[in-house]
Amino acid sequence: MTLRSALLSGLFGAAILAAPALAQDTTTAEPAAPAATAEQGAPVVAATHRDWQIICSPEVEGQPQQCEMYQLLTDQTNNPIAEISIAALPLGAEFAAGATVTTPLETFLPTGMGFYIGTEPADGQMRVEGFRVCTVVGCVVRMGLSVEEVDSMKSGASATIMIAPFVAIDQPIRVNISLAGFTAAYDDLQTRLSEAAAAARAGQ
Repeated sequence: MTLRSALLSGLFGAAILAAPALAQDTTTAEPAAPAATAEQGAPVVAATHRDWQIICSPEVEGQPQQCEMYQLLTDQTNNPIAEISIAALPLGAEFAAGATVTTPLETFLPTGMGFYIGTEPADGQMRVEGFRVCTVVGCVVRMGLSVEEVDSMKSGASATIMIAPFVAIDQPIRVNISLAGFTAAYDDLQTRLSEAAAAARAGQ
C-alpha cells in the first residue's frame, strides 16, 4: 500500500524547537487520522482500535483486501512528525510482522533510526535500523518484528523511534509510538489476513 502522509516534509523546524522536551516527555498524543476518501482506489479506514487504525485497500471483486495497522506519529504539540504502519505476516515467515516507518526528508540518514519498546535502554544499546529509500513524502525504514517484540508491544504502553535531524545531528528526536489498542489492532489484522488467505484458497 502507498504511503499516506504528504505532511512529513519540512517538519523538523518545529521538532528541533521541541527537542529538549521530546527527550524527556513521552506523553501519548492523540493521533490524527489519515484522510480516507471515497475515491476509487483510495485506501479505506476499516476499523479503529484506540490509537491504531486498520487501513485496507478498496474492495475489488475477486481480490482479497490487503490491510495494515497505521498510526500517525506526532510531537507534543500534536504536529505530525512521522508515521508507522505494521503488516501481519503469514505463519512460517521469518518475522511475526513487518513495520514501515516514514520520517521527514530532513532526517540525517547515516545515523539510522533507533527503536525501543518501553523505557530507553540504560546503556543506549537500542535497536538501530538503516533507511531504505527517500521519496517525495519522506525517508523510509522497513524492519521485521519478532514474536518477542510483538508480545512486548502487546503488553507495553509505548515504543519509541529516535531520529536525528540533518540540521542538528547532535539533538536526536524521540518520537513516541502509542501502544494503546495495539493488541486489538494486531489481532484484527491477523484475522483479516487469515480470512483473505482462506478466500484466496477457496477461489483457486
